[in-house]
Amino acid sequence: MMVPLTQLEVVGLRPRLDDALAALQELRLAEVVTIVDPGDTPPGLADLIARTDALCALTEQPATGTVLSDAALQATLDHLEPQVAKLLAADEELRGEAETLPRSIDALDALQPLVPELGQLNDRQLANLGLASMVLILDDPDLRIVPELTRQLGELLGRGHLLVTSAAVRGGPVGCLLVLRRTNLPDVNTLLGTERIVEVGVPDAYAGKSLRVTVVAMRERLAALPADRDHVRAQLAATVEPFAGALHVTAAALRARAERGVAATQADLSSRTFFVRLWVPTQQIARVEQALVHRLGSAVAVQQLPEAGAEDQPVLLRNRPGWWPFQQLVGFLSWPSRDGLDPTGLMALVLPIFFGVMVGDVVYGALLLAAAWWLRSRRPKDSTLGEAGRVLTLGGGWTVLFGVLYGEALGSLGHSLGMPALWFYRGGPTALQPLLLFSLAIGLVHIVLGLLLGVWTAARAHHRRHLASKAGTLLVLAGLFGLAGVTAAGFPDTLLTPAVAALVVGVVVACVSQGALGLLLGPLDLLGALGNVLSYLRLAAVGLASTYLAEVANQLGARGPLLLGILVATLFHALNLALAAFSPTIQALRLHYVEFFGQFHEGGGRLFAPLGGSVADGPESRNSDALPAAVSPSRFPAGSPV
Repeated sequence: MMVPLTQLEVVGLRPRLDDALAALQELRLAEVVTIVDPGDTPPGLADLIARTDALCALTEQPATGTVLSDAALQATLDHLEPQVAKLLAADEELRGEAETLPRSIDALDALQPLVPELGQLNDRQLANLGLASMVLILDDPDLRIVPELTRQLGELLGRGHLLVTSAAVRGGPVGCLLVLRRTNLPDVNTLLGTERIVEVGVPDAYAGKSLRVTVVAMRERLAALPADRDHVRAQLAATVEPFAGALHVTAAALRARAERGVAATQADLSSRTFFVRLWVPTQQIARVEQALVHRLGSAVAVQQLPEAGAEDQPVLLRNRPGWWPFQQLVGFLSWPSRDGLDPTGLMALVLPIFFGVMVGDVVYGALLLAAAWWLRSRRPKDSTLGEAGRVLTLGGGWTVLFGVLYGEALGSLGHSLGMPALWFYRGGPTALQPLLLFSLAIGLVHIVLGLLLGVWTAARAHHRRHLASKAGTLLVLAGLFGLAGVTAAGFPDTLLTPAVAALVVGVVVACVSQGALGLLLGPLDLLGALGNVLSYLRLAAVGLASTYLAEVANQLGARGPLLLGILVATLFHALNLALAAFSPTIQALRLHYVEFFGQFHEGGGRLFAPLGGSVADGPESRNSDALPAAVSPSRFPAGSPV
């Protein structure tokens, strides 16, 4: 529902502006009216916030202790940052080593079967023969460096060397074993150091070793890396955690200060006084006044402004916790305007019903409920997946209910096993007509409800043309419904004349409401309204598609060997269930966004953003016990519906 807002004027002594903003920040009940574009956070303060947040991100320790002064914070940051930077660099180096070593080992392992004798020789044995070996790893994604290296070694050493390479794979490293006379080592090192072959090399710790020694050393290092990373992380935690509680508290205080600084740019300042305007929930005006007087005493005066219908008025929504996911779905399209209606409750009631109408299977509904329970138990309630679990819970419940009405459990399986349909079975030969009529009836009721809401909002906003247009469309739908009832459903003949009259009057009113182009636009709007009602046939279409796909799964499962049939049926039912989790949701949302909301929901609203709403709980903002039902303590970020 929409919470009414009132604009207040606050006047006080200029030196007490920050105190006034701090009091409002603790309440989280007042939005500062934007008079000019708000300023940015001062660079120095923004830098402190960024540096403090960077350290806070390294630990999950709760906020404890007192707020550090700017000087103390600067000293703490200067003390911690060099140590933290060094440890983070060490951890990043170890992480990179853990990523590159397996690739290097794979490349060198491919060499050992090519030169088994040389691979077994160690450095001392090679030295006794007057030879040396070099292990190289080439990062050669374009397969150009190996031929170039081969050519240059041939020019330098002639036939006095042996170069063996692993199979070259485009985009991957290439392992190389170079065996040469020991006296040629300086020349080869010079060659490998030139700019022409900068991609050649192995980590310095393994340079100059034989193939066998290199591979063994790399494997030992790879096995030791997890313990080394754990040690570095333990050092990092030991460095930051003694200061973490105070840093978290200080970070929250800095964000609160930055928010007040931006809000202060909206105040009209004189040499002695400040003047600021606020949007406040009407029922909370007394609390805001009391908080300001308690903090500033006689140094502040609060005045309530008369309703002026300001164009910049935000909207504040208050709904039951179970409806919060649907509130987010409303905002996904557009938040209601300040003169509009909050459709959250209607969406929360109707959208799960549409979902159940389309899926309508007891087993599918039970599986969806199980999935919803898992999402809600494993994920935080305010996470996207947690709130998706809430929506899925309602949809799964209605799916089970309509599955009982349809007599469906895994499609036709329940019907074939004797499960009774309390209404009708959708897969039966006579089910199409009642299912289509039921879908049209749902559409007619939903559209008429939307039109009635459109009439009410147009009347409240004094939009005569919109009022006439919606009223005319209602009369036309009523006339068409009466004619169809008399013609096909056996309604009394006495309804024929009123139905025709309503149809004619509705067409005339709808055309007149469009002005000079009414003869063209009026019929188009009426046809659009009729098309909106017919669009609800998708409820029947999607439901029948699900039923017949389940029937196909059962028929395929009944043929062939038992285990193969069960496997095939399970795969098809899993596919059908996956489609049932997404397609009906999308179709139900479309019916709300396009057909239903189009009758009354103007959108374009801006959410109420109270001072303090974007600040995490901290010593300057933690006051959740005093918050009214209209405002959630810190569940949503700034600008989110509460």
